Amino acid sequence: MGFWDSILGSEKKTEEKPQGKATSNPFAVSVSFAPLRLSANKQSSVNLMVKIKNTSNSPQLVSVDALLPRNGMVGFDPACINKAAEKRMGELKPGEMTEAHIPIWSNTQTQQGSFPVEVTVFSHYIGYEKVLSYIKKSTSLRAV
Repeated sequence: MGFWDSILGSEKKTEEKPQGKATSNPFAVSVSFAPLRLSANKQSSVNLMVKIKNTSNSPQLVSVDALLPRNGMVGFDPACINKAAEKRMGELKPGEMTEAHIPIWSNTQTQQGSFPVEVTVFSHYIGYEKVLSYIKKSTSLRAV
């Protein structure tokens, strides 16, 4: 490119190539249960396992929230009263992976069926009070 081309502009158009991913989400998230099902009409528990991988180029302060339906007899405690859980995971370096284990309980009043579970993974700024971004995943837990 010559001097006059830089001042007057060149006739050739250059295309801008996107760099990296076009998404603002810094995480890859997967959700699973171990064991796969709860036992209905008796006290049992499963672990909700949330795997989080930092796909961004910067460290992320991470927390995980999980919600259960209010009308079902499942919960995050053996009495099935607590329907929300939060787990602070700390700082996750670029490319690093972590896993959160959150127990979900049934009791003698738990009926057979499917219970929706909503998991939200947050990226925070400086402290846990400010949220930069988040990703939501929904799944269902079966009681048999």
